[in-house]
Amino acid sequence: MKKNNSRPSGKSQSQQRPSQGRQQRPQAGGRPQQNQVSRSENHIPREWRIVIGTHAINEVLKVRPREVKGMWLRQGWENSNDLRDMQALAEKARIKIDIKADQVIEKFGPSQQGAAVFVDGAPDLDIASLEKFEKSVVLMLDGIEDPHNLGAILRTSWLIGAHGVLIPEDRAVGLTPTVHKVACGGVEHVPVEETTNFGKYAEELKKQGYWIFGLSPRGTKSIFELDLPEKVVWAVGSEDKGLRVTTERLCDELVFIPQASSSASYNASVATAMALTETLRQHAARGNRKKS
Repeated sequence: MKKNNSRPSGKSQSQQRPSQGRQQRPQAGGRPQQNQVSRSENHIPREWRIVIGTHAINEVLKVRPREVKGMWLRQGWENSNDLRDMQALAEKARIKIDIKADQVIEKFGPSQQGAAVFVDGAPDLDIASLEKFEKSVVLMLDGIEDPHNLGAILRTSWLIGAHGVLIPEDRAVGLTPTVHKVACGGVEHVPVEETTNFGKYAEELKKQGYWIFGLSPRGTKSIFELDLPEKVVWAVGSEDKGLRVTTERLCDELVFIPQASSSASYNASVATAMALTETLRQHAARGNRKKS
């Protein structure tokens, strides 16, 4: 495929998500309080992210401590090196800590590792700002429902250096506690935007020079046959049904990943990782050729 800035015509108009204000962070901090509960587990604001998992929580405390609204630690946290280190970071950041029974924290996930933090804020996806990148990759996830898949995709996106992820508001998993745990901190680094209409973002990205490739068994070309442009959007469908027809129509080209058997398909997170890795490989190889 020839790389140029000409874009196929589109019918949607771009629209940016309005920014939301941040709540003031609590000023209290210090040692965990056994009998002083700052918030009920039944009254956690819906806009707060609930983060579990040692790696995910440590990344939150490192990247955005001012947006952490509180932490829960399980009873007996003093017996865990990981939880003691976590408590020390929270105390340094003056984050209010409450002690909860393990079964209370466990409602956020059976493998919560004895802690949960509540965060008001996440990386914002500013579509207009993506134009500044010479090389860039964005994901359009069309109905991923398994939190383990979304978490794995966000972890890979972080490590690959993706600049944003679009997900539907309906019939798809959002940033659940399990997603945070599986992502191991990736959520703090990759902007995730929920939308009811991929079209408005696709149109804006195309104007900026992005090409949209959809992973589909109906594709006529392998991802390894592509000469990928500098700016790429990968559209990935749901685990069971793949890309919706409306999303396929937004793509410049449908492509497939080779496989030895046609009786099954790649896991969504694995397929996404393969597409992102091939993008990184081609971009890196092209950069090396320019240096030589």
